[in-house]
Amino acid sequence: MNVIFAYLETMFGAYPSSPRLLEAKTELRGMMEDAYTSLIAEGRSENEAVGQVIRDFGNLEEVAPALGITSDIARAPEAARYHTAPQYPSVTLKEAQGYADAQQQNRFRFSTAVMLFVLSPSALIALPVTAESGLIPITDTVGVFIGLLALLVMIAGGVMLLVTRSRETAPYKRITEGHFVANPEVTRWVEALSKQHERARIKSLQIAITLWILAPIPLIAFAFFLDDSPRDDFWTVIGVVIVLVVVAIGLWILLPQTWAHAVAEDLSRTASDNEHSIINVIAAFYWPLLTAIFLAWSFIGDAWDISWIIWPIGAVLFGAIAGGGNALERYRRSRQ
Repeated sequence: MNVIFAYLETMFGAYPSSPRLLEAKTELRGMMEDAYTSLIAEGRSENEAVGQVIRDFGNLEEVAPALGITSDIARAPEAARYHTAPQYPSVTLKEAQGYADAQQQNRFRFSTAVMLFVLSPSALIALPVTAESGLIPITDTVGVFIGLLALLVMIAGGVMLLVTRSRETAPYKRITEGHFVANPEVTRWVEALSKQHERARIKSLQIAITLWILAPIPLIAFAFFLDDSPRDDFWTVIGVVIVLVVVAIGLWILLPQTWAHAVAEDLSRTASDNEHSIINVIAAFYWPLLTAIFLAWSFIGDAWDISWIIWPIGAVLFGAIAGGGNALERYRRSRQ
């Protein structure tokens, strides 16, 4: 409840004190207490109840009509109503530990979803060429259909895993959005947590990087030694699929071991970092745009035999964009 009360003080802190607003704050506090008590009675955990109450009552402009203070807020100075540096309540140690537990329990959902996204075009890449080579008793058109179906199923599976993960971490939304201020006790605890799991993260990173470096070797070998083979196109495609499989395995090894490091970053991130993240903005439209280009090229140009190249090229390009964007953000912060 202390988190809720601190958040309530923040909500009204931007407005000039007046008898009507003080009365409204008391009324809203009672509403929050009642909602919190009801959620606890329903079997919600303390963190879940706090998160739900803040989501339901945390926007003063939305609850103002019910409190009868719409005109009072409207008369408040613009700087008070739209202050750019809100003072959010600090995150408690119990809340931070609950968030860390949720991330640890969901780490394999995230890594499996990423692996499915990487592997999703594999069947679409391999089946048409395999069918055309006569290695499986289907036509290349049927191979395209099965491959496209497999791509959509794997993407849907990955999205469902991410939705489930998001639901599990929903009570800690204010942490992921950076809506809190630093707490020395939490900072010390999360630094110790990150150090405790750092060795496992570094080891998995070394394994993943080794796999990614070695991933193109089969493709290169096929290109060199099977260039004159009657099925050289088939082996080239198989080499590309092997690259995707090895990259996916590396990600599946690495990502589950990064949860403690990610928690440490989230608990040291500010709201402005999230709201103005270059990478978040780019990612919001990059992958949907890439998918649209792939489908348009494939259907309109009947280019299923070559359009798959968009995915490996797109992944490499996004990696370069992400690296450059992160470097730019670090430079921007260092200049602030």
